[in-house]
Amino acid sequence: MTRTGELRQYHYFLTLAQELHFGRAAALCFITQPALSQQIARLEDSVGVRLFVREQRQVALTPAGEVFRDGVQQLFRLIEDTTRRTRAAGGLPEMKLSIGLVEYAHVPMLPAALKRLRALYPDVKVARHEMDAATQVDALLRGRIDAGIAVIVDDPATLLPHDGTIRAQRLLAAGWQLLVRDDHPLAQATEVALPRLAQERIVMFARDVNPSVYDRVLAACRDAGAALDIVYETSQVQTGVQLAREGLGCMLCTAFAVADALPGMRALPVPALAPLAMHAFWRSREPQPPVLDFLAITAEEARRVEVTRFQR
Repeated sequence: MTRTGELRQYHYFLTLAQELHFGRAAALCFITQPALSQQIARLEDSVGVRLFVREQRQVALTPAGEVFRDGVQQLFRLIEDTTRRTRAAGGLPEMKLSIGLVEYAHVPMLPAALKRLRALYPDVKVARHEMDAATQVDALLRGRIDAGIAVIVDDPATLLPHDGTIRAQRLLAAGWQLLVRDDHPLAQATEVALPRLAQERIVMFARDVNPSVYDRVLAACRDAGAALDIVYETSQVQTGVQLAREGLGCMLCTAFAVADALPGMRALPVPALAPLAMHAFWRSREPQPPVLDFLAITAEEARRVEVTRFQR
């Protein structure tokens, strides 16, 4: 086994040790479940002891597995620390990362991605710029930002230059939901159709938050003969949630805006509206390692969120 192979197996091991579920761990590692099982079996053979107990579809660490987990975690921390000190000894200049995104959209993988990035580059300076997808592409071309994260409803290829200078990658997808109080007449429904949606007072994001998505939602409702009665538009998620909580309207949003369950509220699917996808955008010939590492880490964390939150 090569040293690279060992590190990859250690990564697989730590993921399974955290998830304790072969299916979720395999998805997070971007391999099949049988392949993950083979890698873990090979690792156990090389170590000489069982690291996991597998009984009735349940997975748990053995006492030896717990010891191995703690040691492998220390190993990866040592690698990160050595990388930091090596870069510092090489006198690398201050690193900056400029990201374009829309603050209204909940970007669930971003905090974890930035934490991991800072472990690799402790001196990196991160700047955030409020801009939608089309503006991000232009800003990338002009060198104003290094990466973008945007929520779109269309194929990202429609936004990209034909010369291939900008690339895009899907990170997450989420459907629409109507946030209502527990005592609302709709609270016991399993989903909301567009004609029924048109009978409610609607709170939603302001058009300038994401013009293309806003226009697409209203057009879809009009095409279904269900023009929305929008009583309030907001650029602040919490304002919309509070208005819905006070019964002044029902909040139309996606999991990108309101990702977690709220006490006293129900989130009802609106399947007739096309789901939104969150994409990353970057320059195809990007040379800066911090930017490339940020993109790779963000994609990994997005997959983790999708598997552990949106698919459970």
